[in-house]
Amino acid sequence: MPIFVFFVIFAVWTMYEIKKSNNKGKALSEAFWQRENEANNVRKQDISNLDYVEIPYDELPFDDNAHEPIKSYQDKILSLRDSKILNLTGYTNTDLKMMYGPANLNNLTEYDNNYITLVSNLGLWIKALNDENHDGNADSIKTLAAYAVSIGSDVSTTYKILASIYLEADMIPEIYDLIDKATELNSLNKDVIVTSLRSLLESDIS
Repeated sequence: MPIFVFFVIFAVWTMYEIKKSNNKGKALSEAFWQRENEANNVRKQDISNLDYVEIPYDELPFDDNAHEPIKSYQDKILSLRDSKILNLTGYTNTDLKMMYGPANLNNLTEYDNNYITLVSNLGLWIKALNDENHDGNADSIKTLAAYAVSIGSDVSTTYKILASIYLEADMIPEIYDLIDKATELNSLNKDVIVTSLRSLLESDIS
């Protein structure tokens, strides 16, 4: 095939792909703004009965004599005592407006930020305890991590540390339960968490 003919074919194909990509991008943009416009017109919904997260302060291993940085993690969680907390991981602002109306967006964003504060500081607290004394803090770590998992945390280190403790105690069924719970997460971290847990099991079997 002459080089010129090949060049023409390549140029035509490239132009076709660019046009197809532009059309696809335009369609996605139009769909987004159409949905955004619909969301902005949703009437305010009652959010008083949503699945708010409760913190079992009496059951978590708070230590009045904790040193830094653990004290700061505990203090941040304690600061949420009178706050409303919602796990809205995976939902966009448009999703939230579509479900509950734009009038609720500010409150929902605040409650979601409170959730992020909670699970991130639980994760940091767990890691600090694990780094400080893995064996001596095992019970506290299990309590904190089990609670974090129960409220849908997607902090990967929380799952890995808890699974490691289960593995050392030969609590294999509990690791499978962790995998099941991780597969239900509405988070971009889901696949990373599931893969790491399965790898941990496979390394133990091998």
